[in-house]
Amino acid sequence: MSDSWDVRLVTASYRREPPGGPEDPQEPVIQLFGRTRDGRSIAIEYSGFRPYFYVVAPSPALRDGFVRDRQVAAFEEVILEVEGRPTPCARVVLRQPWKTPEYREKARRFGSTPLEADIPFQHRFIYDMDLGAAVRVHGTPADPAGRYTTDLFVVADRFEPCEPFRPQLRILSFDIENSIRDGHIFCIGVVYREQGELKTRVLAGTEKEIIERFVKLVQETDPDVISGYNIDGYDLPVLVERAQKNGIPKLQLARDFSDFFHLGERFWRVDGRIVTDVWWAVKAERLTLHLKQETLDYVAKHLLGEGKHDLERQKIDEEWERDRDKVIRYCVNDAELSLKILERVRRIEKTLDLAAVSKLPLEDVLHGRTSNLIDSILIRAADRAKVAVPMMKMRGGRVEQIEGGYVHSLQPGLYEWVISLDFRAMYPSLIIENNICFTTVSPDGSIESPTGAKFLSADVKKGLLPVILANLMKERQDVRARMRDATAPEMKDFYEGLQAAIKVLMNAFYGVLASSFYRFNDPKVGASITGFARERIKGIIGELEAEGVKVVYADTDSVFFQSPTPGLESSLEFARRTAERFSRGRISMEVDKIFETLFSHGRKKRYAGKVGWPTDMGGQLVVRGYEIRRTDAFDLQSEAQRRVFERILDRDQDGAVALARGIVAEVRAGTPSIVDPERDPIESLVISRTVKDETQYVNPNSMSNVIAARKLEEMGEEFMPGMKVSWIVTDSKRSPMEVEPYVSGRPFEKRPDWEYYARRVAQTLAYITEAYGWDEKALFTGTLPAQQTSLFGDAFGGETLPERGPAKAKKDLTLEDFF
Repeated sequence: MSDSWDVRLVTASYRREPPGGPEDPQEPVIQLFGRTRDGRSIAIEYSGFRPYFYVVAPSPALRDGFVRDRQVAAFEEVILEVEGRPTPCARVVLRQPWKTPEYREKARRFGSTPLEADIPFQHRFIYDMDLGAAVRVHGTPADPAGRYTTDLFVVADRFEPCEPFRPQLRILSFDIENSIRDGHIFCIGVVYREQGELKTRVLAGTEKEIIERFVKLVQETDPDVISGYNIDGYDLPVLVERAQKNGIPKLQLARDFSDFFHLGERFWRVDGRIVTDVWWAVKAERLTLHLKQETLDYVAKHLLGEGKHDLERQKIDEEWERDRDKVIRYCVNDAELSLKILERVRRIEKTLDLAAVSKLPLEDVLHGRTSNLIDSILIRAADRAKVAVPMMKMRGGRVEQIEGGYVHSLQPGLYEWVISLDFRAMYPSLIIENNICFTTVSPDGSIESPTGAKFLSADVKKGLLPVILANLMKERQDVRARMRDATAPEMKDFYEGLQAAIKVLMNAFYGVLASSFYRFNDPKVGASITGFARERIKGIIGELEAEGVKVVYADTDSVFFQSPTPGLESSLEFARRTAERFSRGRISMEVDKIFETLFSHGRKKRYAGKVGWPTDMGGQLVVRGYEIRRTDAFDLQSEAQRRVFERILDRDQDGAVALARGIVAEVRAGTPSIVDPERDPIESLVISRTVKDETQYVNPNSMSNVIAARKLEEMGEEFMPGMKVSWIVTDSKRSPMEVEPYVSGRPFEKRPDWEYYARRVAQTLAYITEAYGWDEKALFTGTLPAQQTSLFGDAFGGETLPERGPAKAKKDLTLEDFF
C-alpha cells in the first residue's frame, strides 16, 4: 500500500544489485537516507534509473560502435547549445554507472568530447528528479530488519517537493583510549542525546568485545552523524587497525550494514551516516572563532568554559593499571566535550540551511567543495535549457589571471568622522543588471564590459546566471519576510539561517565561476564582473572627490570617506543621502558604519576605527588587517596593539607612544603588566601556526612549527598534518631558534626568550608609532633617534591631521568580525 513521507535527506548513494538473482548483471539501486518530519530515520530505495552522459558531434564510427555495445542501453540524438551554437550531440545511456569513465574515454578515442561524464551517479539522480534537501517520498513501506538499521524502509516510486525543515538529527560522539606500548584499546567512551538529554556509554572488556559492542551500539542507536575530536586522524584509523588485529573483517557501521572506508584524505564513507571530525568543524569556523590553538582542551575552555580532565596521555598505560575509572572518566569527558563543541559552533545547523538552498543532501554540503553547491543549481538550469554541461577541468596548469576589485590607496593618518558605505550583493547585482553569463557572451552583444567583452541583453536572451541569482534574491526577500512575521523563536532562527545561507550561496557564484578548473569557467565572465565593479567604485570616488569630499579608502564593495560636517548626526544624515544617491538600478548601497576616528599606517586593508554609529556599537574598536585580527599573533602582541590603538583613536598620541614604550620595556624585562591577571602569563606568549605534512616543506628542520610538532609527538600528544601547533620561543639566537611546545593545562617549565618577544611587540607597535617618530628600534631601545619624521610632514603625504584633543574615558571594546 502506497504512502508518503516528508524526508530531510542526510546522504545519497547507490549499491550494486543483480535484479533477478546472482546470475544477472549488477544494476544500480539508488539509496537515500534521512529523517522524517516526525523524527524517524528512513532508508529509501529507487530502482530503474540509468546513468548517462553526452557526446558532442558523434562520428558515424562512434555511433555504430556504441549502438552495438551491450553495455549501452540507449543512444539518442539530441541538439545542445555548445559554446553558444546549436550542435548535434548524443545522449549515451549506460547500464552501470561504474562503467562511465571507461566509455567517456572511448568517446574521446572516437574524436568526440564527452559532456556531463563526471557527475556522480547519485547527483545525476537528484538533478534529474529535481530533488531538494527535503522531499516528499511516495512509495511502499517494507520491513527494514536485516537490511537497514533505520526505523523506516520505503521503496519509492515518485517524489514531490516539500518545504525544507530542520530535523532533530542524532549525533553520536566517541573517543578511544588505547595503549601507547602496543596500541590495544582500553575503552571507548560514547555520548549522544536522547530527547535532548545527554546519554553516556562506556565500552570496556576484551578488545574484541569493545569493538563488537561499539558496532552494535551504532547499529542500535542509529545516529545520522558519527563524530569526535580528531577521529579522522586518530580514532578511526585505530579502530580499523585494531579490528583487523582481532580478526574482525568488516566494521558494519553503515545503515545498510556495509563496511566503511576512507574517502580521499579527509573523509570516511559510511553509507547512510555522516562521519564528521569536530576538529575540522572548528577549523571551518576559523573566521568567526579566531582560535589561537586547536587542542580539544583549549577549544573546550574557549567555547564552553570547561576543559579536559587531568591525565598524562603519554603515561596512559600506567594510569590504566593504577586507576581505570580515571581513564574512563577522561575518555567519556573527551567524547562529551566534542559533542558540545559541535553543537556550540552549530556546524550541522548551518550546513542544513546551506543544503536546503543548494538542494543537496547534508553530507554533500558538509564534505563537498563549494563547486558542488553551484553545480546543483546550475546543472539543473543548463539541462532544462538544453545547454551543454562541460566536464571539470584539470587543476593546475596555466591559469589566466583575472584582475580583481579596485582598491583605493589608503594614506597614513588619523581621520575623523569617516563614513563607510557598502554595496549590497554587489557581484550578484552586477551579473543581473548586465545579463552576464557564459550563455550570453557574444560578439553581437549590445552590453560591453570595461574589459571589452560583449553580452547579449536580456530582451534578446536571458542568461542562466542572472535568472538564477534573481530568483535567489527574491527567495531571500521572501524568507526574510517570513522571519519578520514568525512568532516562535525556533522559526525565527530557522528563517534567519535560511536567509544567511542564500546570501552565502549567491556570493559563492562569482568565486566558483572565476576558478579556472570549474566546468562553466569563462575568463570573460569573471573579468567583466570585476571590471564593472571597478568602474562603479571609481565613478563614485570621482564624483565625491570632485565635490571636495575626502575619500579615505575603497575596496571591492565599500567606500570610506570623511564627512564634510563633523559630528554624529550630521555625518549620519550625509551618509544616508550619499548611499541613496549612489543606489542605481539593481545596485544599492547602505550605511555600514560611521567612525568617530579612524587610523591607518598606510597599508591597504589595514585600519583601526572607533565606532560612532550604529549607536549600539558606539565606542567599540574595529580592527582590520593588524595583529589583533591574526591567529598567528601571540596574545601579548595583540593586547599591546589594542591598547595603543585605543589611545590613538582617543586622539592621545603622546599617551599612545608612552604606553608603547612602557609595554616594550616591561616585556624586555620579563614583567609584562598588561596580561590578564586571571590567566597564566606564559600563555600570552604562545605562538600558533598550522603544520602541513613535512614533505611539503623545502627545509622542515629550520621551521619552528615543524620542530614544535615533532616535540609534541615525542611528548605523546596527538598530532596530524594540518593541525595548528603552539609553542614558546626560548632562544631566538640559535639557528634554528629554540622552541618548546605549549600544551594548554600543562605547566610550562622553560624560560621564554623575553628579548625576542620584546622585539616582536616593538615591531607590531611601530606600525602605529612610526607616524609619531618612534620606529621599531626606538621602541626597543627606549631612545628616540636624533632625527625623526614629523607627524605633520612627509609621513602623511602632506596631510594636516586634526589636533589632539583630551584623552577620553575607556569604553568597552569588541573585535567584530564582518568583512
